[in-house]
Amino acid sequence: MFKKIIAVVLLLCLVSAASAGTGNDKVKAIVVFKDKPTADDIGYLKNQGGAVKYNYNIISGVALEMPEQAYDKINEMCQNGKGSQPAICEKIASVELDQQVQAFVKNNNKGKGSGKPAPSQPAQVLPWGIDRVDAELSWGNSTGNGVKVAVVDTGIDFKHPDLAANVKGGVSFVSRSKGYMDDNGHGTHVAGTIAAANNDIGVVGVAPDAWLYGVKVLDRTGSGWLSDVIAGIDWSAANGMQVITMSLGSSGSSSSLQMAVDNAYNQGIVVVAAAGNDYYGAISYPAKYDSVIAVTATDSGNNIAYFSNIGPEAELAAPGVGIYSTYKGGTYATLDGTSMATPHVTGTVALLLATQPGMYDSNSNGKWDPPEVRTRLHDSATDLGAVGRDDYFGYGLVNALSALS
Repeated sequence: MFKKIIAVVLLLCLVSAASAGTGNDKVKAIVVFKDKPTADDIGYLKNQGGAVKYNYNIISGVALEMPEQAYDKINEMCQNGKGSQPAICEKIASVELDQQVQAFVKNNNKGKGSGKPAPSQPAQVLPWGIDRVDAELSWGNSTGNGVKVAVVDTGIDFKHPDLAANVKGGVSFVSRSKGYMDDNGHGTHVAGTIAAANNDIGVVGVAPDAWLYGVKVLDRTGSGWLSDVIAGIDWSAANGMQVITMSLGSSGSSSSLQMAVDNAYNQGIVVVAAAGNDYYGAISYPAKYDSVIAVTATDSGNNIAYFSNIGPEAELAAPGVGIYSTYKGGTYATLDGTSMATPHVTGTVALLLATQPGMYDSNSNGKWDPPEVRTRLHDSATDLGAVGRDDYFGYGLVNALSALS
């Protein structure tokens, strides 16, 4: 009996020791410095066991994988002021764990699009959302020709017959992916609503001559990491993108992400993002940030979609229920979500950027700046719900024709 008791005690001790861990479990982290990190700064992180994945330019920071114990140590010393603070703490602005992000699609009602290669392309139709925002009526003024749009998403099917002419390049930040080719379908759907060609097949986008760039940050499941999204924003800024569209996000705020979108905005890039699909929940991030145009979703009756997030940050609304667009494998699909609403606004931005700002050129530089674009979209939106800006529709339903008139 005594031996059995000893055995049980030893077993419990072993289990306790195992569950306590070694402290060497790896975590993904983002460390932002007050100024551009030096080689010595990065060397310090490496000496703590960190493996740097990204050394960003859009923010003064790095994304890395490091032992959990090392992360806790830096966080405690440099953020919470506990213990002796090494010199590096004077240089660090923030330390945070990486977060997962998701595509904001409500369903997977693919309709005619299965993702399998289409034997032939269907005749072109005008999706109801394109019609509702009066995009086709604006093409006499602008088709968005040459405006560079970064689709930060699951990639784009750059071989799709309805997109190939407008896809000008891209990049992938997802490991083991086949370049920026879309293996999910979400990004291709978003891209089609923005700029499917006006070519007699499939569908047509809001801005049928805009230039699309696939920035793959989400994997085949529609999931990804905040650090990759920031890398996508970084790439977009470095490669002259004029619009960044993100039909993705999370419920948690991030100082690193906010800094990235703020800096992109201040560099002259219009940033548009989906509000999220949490059934009237709070606006998700990055849409919630002041520098981002937050888009909620409407149905064919101009009602707020039952799944759409809402809140004081809502800026514009757009069609997001039963949206028919391009899909992976050269096919087409019908999807719901604030993800589907967002590209209607993005396409309208592209239409505007291909024109002259006129009376909206507040700084007289002869081009549209992000604040000017936003003001024009606000002034030209179709007011829905309560008079003026509200938590459901923002300033109202985006209207391409009115924006360009």
